[in-house]
Amino acid sequence: MVLTPTYHVFEMHVPFQGATHLPAEVETPEYRHADAAVPAVTVSAARDAEGTIHLALVNADPHRRATVTLRVAGAATSGAEGRVLTGAAMDAHNTFDRPDAISPVAFRGEWVGEGLRFDLPAKSVAVVAVRE
Repeated sequence: MVLTPTYHVFEMHVPFQGATHLPAEVETPEYRHADAAVPAVTVSAARDAEGTIHLALVNADPHRRATVTLRVAGAATSGAEGRVLTGAAMDAHNTFDRPDAISPVAFRGEWVGEGLRFDLPAKSVAVVAVRE
C-alpha cells in the first residue's frame, strides 16, 4: 500500500474530529492563477476535549513561503508543535519505489512578541498543537 498526500492531510487533521471550532482570522495576500484568486494562507482552529488548541495552516501559494503570526486569545503559550506536509513539486506523490517521497515532518511555531510565528513552506499544510 502507498500512502498518498491526501491520506496524510486527513490523518494530520484527526485532532479536529469532535473538537470545538474556534474562530480564526488571517490577513493574507491573494494567490492568483490565471483568472482565479484565493487567499494565500488559511487558518482553522479548534479546542479538543482535553482543552488543547489545534491549528491548521495552509499555504496555497506554490511558489512562495509565508510567515504567519497568530495571536491566540486567552492562551499564554510557549509555542506550538506538529507536522507539515509539502513536496518538491505540486504533483509530488509517493510510489512503490519511493513510498516516502512526500510525508509529514516535524514543524513548530515559536512565540515571538505577542504571537505565534510560523514559517510555512510553499504549497504546504501544517497542523500543530499549541503548548501552554
